[in-house]
Amino acid sequence: MSRAVNVDFFAAEADQKALLDFLFSETDVRVFESYSEFDTELREFHSTEELAKAFPLGKDPHGNGNAVLLQLWSPSVMSNISIEKFSVNPESCNGHTFRHRIDSGGLMQLYLGGVSGNVITMSHFGCQSEARAQKWDVEEGVKWESLEKIAGKIQYHLRKRMAAGKVPGRPVLPQAMQLVRSGFELKLSTQTPWHFELEEK
Repeated sequence: MSRAVNVDFFAAEADQKALLDFLFSETDVRVFESYSEFDTELREFHSTEELAKAFPLGKDPHGNGNAVLLQLWSPSVMSNISIEKFSVNPESCNGHTFRHRIDSGGLMQLYLGGVSGNVITMSHFGCQSEARAQKWDVEEGVKWESLEKIAGKIQYHLRKRMAAGKVPGRPVLPQAMQLVRSGFELKLSTQTPWHFELEEK
């Protein structure tokens, strides 16, 4: 039974773009936003440049580690995905009535933090395990060995090829490393009262 893959990491703009370039050029994943904007279709992105026009890559305006929320779909893992339209309350959403979201047990998540003031907030990549998907009844149609293989490839690239340093259990990518050396702090979010201590590779 396949295992979950999860890696938290710290990345600034150049790091995030380098990771996305790897995803687009070295894997078969297709990249979607997790949730659409109000009253619009869900967007798929075909290049790093396209993503950079839609989101402030490398920056975390709210400082919560969730500046960019992406879902990665590999056709080698499952042949189809589900995009669901759901209603929102127009009274609390400035008159908007719906959004779209993507859902499947075989998706991978890429949540990007970034620079907020003098802090770099944490980013995350991962996918769920087969056992967890079974509990949520979303395991049907997923090739779990293929998911573990491609998620492991991305995790290896983050930990072994991109990392310029680390904090306990979490790689720090090159531009983020440069910023830390110039005085930036690594945190879960800007509100976190403590920061991670860097360990040199």
